[in-house]
Amino acid sequence: MKLKPLQDLSQRERLMLLAAALVIFLTVLTFGIVQPYRAALSRLDTQIASRRRQLSELQQLSREYRNLQQQTAAGEQRLAAAGDFSLLTFVEATSIRLAGRDRLISMRPQPGAMLEEFREEAVEVRLERIRLDQLVQLLIAADRAPAPMQVKSLRLRTRFDDRALLDVTLVFASYRRIS
Repeated sequence: MKLKPLQDLSQRERLMLLAAALVIFLTVLTFGIVQPYRAALSRLDTQIASRRRQLSELQQLSREYRNLQQQTAAGEQRLAAAGDFSLLTFVEATSIRLAGRDRLISMRPQPGAMLEEFREEAVEVRLERIRLDQLVQLLIAADRAPAPMQVKSLRLRTRFDDRALLDVTLVFASYRRIS
């Protein structure tokens, strides 16, 4: 089949050819330029949202890191200030002061452990017939001790003869830097 030159086409054929060219042009424009542009914008919007979440998480982690650094510095200061702190003496004096000598049943030093650059000193304390508020005061005193201390174990039993009183077994631990 031989193609006719554009001048030999009728008015109706020229309009149909122009309409077909316009449809092809719009299709190429839509699928070649507009759709990829919109897809790229959508992808960039998704990346922006993802990066904002990542930035928010990074800021949260940064705050947590600074908080941990401050806690570490405070712990280091407490370790340095502890000097000649004796866990056994502190626990005994505090227990007697808060609960009374007759309530302190036993104190047993526990085998110490080595944790990286720290030495752990532990003592098990048994108290009988103490009130809950006395136990809470003892735990607060341990938290505010001049050296870093923690309660490694805590066992409570209510008394059979008086439900308001407790029998308590605690294991306190203190840490020192190995020289």
